[in-house]
Amino acid sequence: MGLKFSNFGKAIVSSAPSGTSGLSFTVEAGKGILFPVLGAGDYFYGIFKDASGNREIVKVEARSADSLAIAAGGRGLDGTTPRTWAAGDHFVAGVTNVALQESLSNANLIALGGLSASADKLPYFTGAGSAALLDLSSFSRTLLDDADAAAARATLGIPAAIAALIPPGTVMSFFQAAAPVGWTQVTNHNNKAIRVVGGAGGGSGGSVAFTTAFASQAVTGSNSAITLTSAQIPAHSHSITYGFAGPDAGPLVSTTNVSQGTISTNNNIGGGGSHNHIFTGTAINLAVQYIDMIIASKD
Repeated sequence: MGLKFSNFGKAIVSSAPSGTSGLSFTVEAGKGILFPVLGAGDYFYGIFKDASGNREIVKVEARSADSLAIAAGGRGLDGTTPRTWAAGDHFVAGVTNVALQESLSNANLIALGGLSASADKLPYFTGAGSAALLDLSSFSRTLLDDADAAAARATLGIPAAIAALIPPGTVMSFFQAAAPVGWTQVTNHNNKAIRVVGGAGGGSGGSVAFTTAFASQAVTGSNSAITLTSAQIPAHSHSITYGFAGPDAGPLVSTTNVSQGTISTNNNIGGGGSHNHIFTGTAINLAVQYIDMIIASKD
């Protein structure tokens, strides 16, 4: 965007701007191509002149084939006066003072002009209107002149195809939701643990799915019955209450005498020793399925 120039921009006016304020005009058929191609925001300075030597500098902001449009406020610039022009006058895209002043006052050009050029240096902008130099080695120049990525890879010694860097069939792990472009997810090993081995990798084993083995496991079973021996029960004695009375006492017991009392066993039986119970329950199978991986460090 900005000020544009062209070579050989000269043509005869076919239809002149209206009076001193008109903003549109045309040049002879097929000669519009001699003037700059203008995009959005582009412009160039042109000069009207007649056979009497009268001149007016204008700012042209648009061109379509042989039709040109002068910018608002773009008449009578650079010390000239708006005039009435006619068909047959000339229009030239010449170098004007205002064009040179704009070019030379460009802050970026001034910044570049202020650098002290030397061998193996490259100018670059550090901001708007400011520039500096960086080192440009001979090797860097061999890379900068490469026409495409293939040539750049050749200069850097990189194989042309990514497959040469990572051979097809290489299996790697990725901590992401899906396989990257150019890779296919391996799904035959699912819901398994990873076991790092010191020998050959690539194996697998186990019989229980990972989430099954490491889920909450209910433990069920029963204790076996055991008969305690005298040595395993606490030492103790037993008391016996006796008495005789009434007609049911028998023929050898006097009906007029009543006898009653308590006796106990003579020995405290039992040793208070420990005993065991055997528990029989459901086994928890932690033979989780796994795949074998190795750890390697690039040389």
